[in-house]
Amino acid sequence: MSTSSRASEFRDQLSAHEYAMNAGEFIRFRADPNDDAIAGIVRSMSSDGAELAEEFRRSLSEEETATLRLFAMRRTLQGRRNASLSLLSDAMDGYALLPTPANVPWDSWFKGTLFVARSLGLNIETLGERFAEVASPSAIERSDVAVEAMSRVDALAQCQLIEVTTTYGTGFIELLVFSLTAKSGWMGTRRLAVNEIEYEPTTNLAQVAASFADALDASGKLLADPIGQDQLAATTFALAVPGSYIPTTGCLSFNAEGVDGDPSFSVFIAELPEDTDIASLAAAATDLEGQAAIYDSSRLIVMSVQPSFDGDFAVDDDADVDFLDYERLALTALRETTNSRWQTP
Repeated sequence: MSTSSRASEFRDQLSAHEYAMNAGEFIRFRADPNDDAIAGIVRSMSSDGAELAEEFRRSLSEEETATLRLFAMRRTLQGRRNASLSLLSDAMDGYALLPTPANVPWDSWFKGTLFVARSLGLNIETLGERFAEVASPSAIERSDVAVEAMSRVDALAQCQLIEVTTTYGTGFIELLVFSLTAKSGWMGTRRLAVNEIEYEPTTNLAQVAASFADALDASGKLLADPIGQDQLAATTFALAVPGSYIPTTGCLSFNAEGVDGDPSFSVFIAELPEDTDIASLAAAATDLEGQAAIYDSSRLIVMSVQPSFDGDFAVDDDADVDFLDYERLALTALRETTNSRWQTP
């Protein structure tokens, strides 16, 4: 069989193992049989020579590329959970097989893989050499930069990943990062600054989000999408406060998708600084149609129906939500998770 035919066969196998939406959940992280199936494909591609790996890379569609990248990210977390160098090797091989350097999450998951491997005692230069056996020349050049940069990294948060602990075990939150660039001019397009949104709550906010998402799933009316970091927009509070965003020590969000025609809504779970008047914020949130808010001494949960964008920016009349039952579930999630530890040592 030709190299091209073999690459196409492996690509078809990868296509048959597309992940479901919840596989991208790294807080409520769950086992998925696709992981081991894709690992077999990745190991075969990585051990059969650079020519086959290059043919495989060239053949991947956007969907197959997304599947492979998600596999590598999942393997990174699994490697951390199981203290497994073989799982981390799978992750690096997955990154190496991605079509272009732009497909690799260099500053977050790739460096995170190196960080976890180093914490387990592996010489990360060895891992970089393994990557170079499979990757394209342009990706190898970029990986050398990442490996060298690890000499200045002494915390996982510097890899734009935060480790949390919930009833699901160890999880990761990927930090939001915004790059500010100048307009193109005689000096070209220049990056002015990088704005990284901090996540430093004093309580286990990830557990609150996981518990509430689980409760919504159990209602049978909603399915919670993957939880991720977010910001609290000032517009959520009827412009009762100045600025674009409400200051928080941590904010997570997810979409609760309606089942069988039930309306969907967004959920924001935030911890606020000590001097915040949370009661006033909650009252401002509920002043807007299609919203509900539950709070305790430091945390706030806001549920918000997405507005209709048909010209009037009003809440769709067909998306009316009776939040009462969901408010009870939110209050339970807050009460069950107070000042419990949210990070592993």
